[in-house]
Amino acid sequence: MRRHCLLLTLSSLGLGLGACGNLDNEPFRAGTVRGRLTEFDPTVALVSVVGAPDLRSGVDAQGRFTLEDVPAGPAELFVLATTDKGVRVPLIVQGGQSVDVPAVAPRPVGTFFVKIHARGNLKVSQAHASVDGTPIEASGLDDQSPRYVGPLPEGCYGLSVSAPRFLTTAVQGCVDAGKQTVLNVELVPEDSYVQEGCARTGCNSESHCASDGCCVQCLQDSHCVSPLGCKAFRCEESLP
Repeated sequence: MRRHCLLLTLSSLGLGLGACGNLDNEPFRAGTVRGRLTEFDPTVALVSVVGAPDLRSGVDAQGRFTLEDVPAGPAELFVLATTDKGVRVPLIVQGGQSVDVPAVAPRPVGTFFVKIHARGNLKVSQAHASVDGTPIEASGLDDQSPRYVGPLPEGCYGLSVSAPRFLTTAVQGCVDAGKQTVLNVELVPEDSYVQEGCARTGCNSESHCASDGCCVQCLQDSHCVSPLGCKAFRCEESLP
């Protein structure tokens, strides 16, 4: 009888421990972030989480915002208050709790000025740029018209640029308050695209298609700015 009772007791204890280990901890893996912007344009204002741009909120008439299901741990808010003001706000999110951010005062933002060119001077069109971990992106970029990408609160960012028939290129850059940062992005074409030859792919606006299928700087002197002349498909100064 005693042996039987002992077995029942141990069995019950084991079941209890198993249940404890399987407790649902989901509510403690995320928290809620609340705050208020001291300056804002309600048609523009956006608050998101760096690294999780889908976690975003607008603001109400008083500039208040609420972000739910923010992963617990260190986080940083990406705040755009107006077309020319914003800020990044570091904070710690406690799982299962609400974090009240002190009044957020936006500051002047910066932008990236993105210039795209392709290896081999091939034509680039319909490129897409996105600022990693943020909601900021731009479409329809090409090799002829540099574009502003922003606005961006002061700080450092990664930028990913892609285009049809080219490999995605990643670059890094930092923006200062009220300033623009130039980013020169070289896209590498897929091998199959290069093999088609420039008669099909086209060359950028500063290059010309040679008979071997490659894009070159010039084919004749008229393609160069005087006093430069075309030598070996390059514009060079003529020797006396």
